[in-house]
Amino acid sequence: MSVEIIYEKKYPRIDPMEEMKQIELEMADEPKVPTPSFDEVMAKIQTNTAYVLMPERIKASEKFIQTAIEVSELYELDTKIERHLDHISVNYSFNCCGGMRDINRVFGMADQFSFFKDIYGWDITVSLDFYTHAVVRNGRVVAP
Repeated sequence: MSVEIIYEKKYPRIDPMEEMKQIELEMADEPKVPTPSFDEVMAKIQTNTAYVLMPERIKASEKFIQTAIEVSELYELDTKIERHLDHISVNYSFNCCGGMRDINRVFGMADQFSFFKDIYGWDITVSLDFYTHAVVRNGRVVAP
């Protein structure tokens, strides 16, 4: 049986070390600006930010958490579930694998997700977020 490639596209790969060297060279010519502290950055982010409860999402978040736990137990995934001010996050950590069809149930419920590699001692960490509050910054809804 032959394989038919329907679509394939490769993008140029950037060497992060070369990219960092270039950035360092460019920054060497710029005047030094003091780096703000973590608290200063967070204060700036929080300025003009409001969190608006979405009551219909509270009940749905319980289902999200329960489904995340079921999937964790099914595949024996390292899992960390956290409640934040505006959302619930589920972090699954595992080594490369395939056939985790049921994880789609959690992906389908999530508002956003991110992938990380080589953290927590695992090949992959997937972070899935489910918002319980709308985040309004400077009068504009930024999440979910």
